[in-house]
Amino acid sequence: MIGVYGANGFIGQHIVKQLVASGHSVRAVSRKFDTHIASIWGDTVDMVQADFTNPLSMLSSLQDVETVVQLISSSSPGMGNRVLIEDIKENVIPHVSFMRDAAEAGVRKYVFVSSGGTVYGPDASVPTPETARTNPINSHGMTKLTIEKYLQMFSQVEGLNYVILRVSNPFGPGQNFRKGQGLIPAILQRHREGRPIQVFGDGHNQRDYIYISDLVDAIGQAVSLPEIRNEVLNIGKGEGKSVLDVLSAIETGLGITLEKEFVPNRGTDVSMSILDVTKAKTLLHWSPKVSFEAGIRMMLDSEK
Repeated sequence: MIGVYGANGFIGQHIVKQLVASGHSVRAVSRKFDTHIASIWGDTVDMVQADFTNPLSMLSSLQDVETVVQLISSSSPGMGNRVLIEDIKENVIPHVSFMRDAAEAGVRKYVFVSSGGTVYGPDASVPTPETARTNPINSHGMTKLTIEKYLQMFSQVEGLNYVILRVSNPFGPGQNFRKGQGLIPAILQRHREGRPIQVFGDGHNQRDYIYISDLVDAIGQAVSLPEIRNEVLNIGKGEGKSVLDVLSAIETGLGITLEKEFVPNRGTDVSMSILDVTKAKTLLHWSPKVSFEAGIRMMLDSEK
C-alpha cells in the first residue's frame, strides 16, 4: 500500500488520483479533507484523518504501508524568516518523529517532496544540478534541507530507502493560494478580489514552473520504479520564467491588462532558480511535456 501524506493538498489530490488510476492501493492521510473529496474518491481510497503532530495517529496510519509519499509542510517561502522557531517545531520535529516510526514500521521506500527553489540558495549555478552546494536563505528551505539530512541519516542507520524530489514551482487546476505559496494562484486570487498584483522588485526574478501533471508523473515513477532508491532528484521544467513573463501569460489568457503594484524585493528570495533535471530524466525515464503557456491556458480554462 502507498500512503500519501498531505493528500488533501494541491499536489496530494492529483497524486492520489494518478496512483489509483495506475492500479495502486492508496491510503490518503490528511489533517482534514475537503467536503467533496469523499464523493470523488469513494471506496477506491482508504481515507485516514490524522494530525501530523500527533505521533500516535501517525504511527497508526503506517500499518500495511510499504511506500510513503510525504507532502506535508506548514511553511512556505513567502513566510520568509518570520516564524523560525515555529517552523522547527511544526515541520522538522514531526517529520523526524514520523521518519523514525516509518523505519520501525518497515516502510520500504520514503518519497519526500522537498524544495528545489529554496535549498540551493542565491549563489548556485544556473541551471542548478543536484550536486550544487546547498545554502538556503529562508526558513522554508532550511527546514526542507534539514529533513532531507535526517532522512539520509535514517537510510544509513536504519536502512530506510528514500527518494528526495527537489521540486520547482508546480501549478495547475485546483491550486489555491495558501500559506503565501504560489505566484500564479496569488495573481489569480488578487485579480478575483479586484486588487493590484504585487510585484517584488523589478519583476525580472526568474523561477522554474512545472505543470502538475508532469510533476505527478515524476512522483509516480519515483514510487513505482524499484531501482530508484537513495537518490536526490531535481523535478522541474528546466527553464526560467520571470514574474513579468508569468503576468504576461495570464494577461494573454484572460484578455486583460492586470493592475500592478511594484514593491521592494524580499531579502529571503533568490533572484533566479532554474533546475537542471537531466538526472531525473535519465533515472525516472521521464520528461516534462506541458509547456508553460499551455499549462497557464489549462489552469485558466479550469476556472471558467
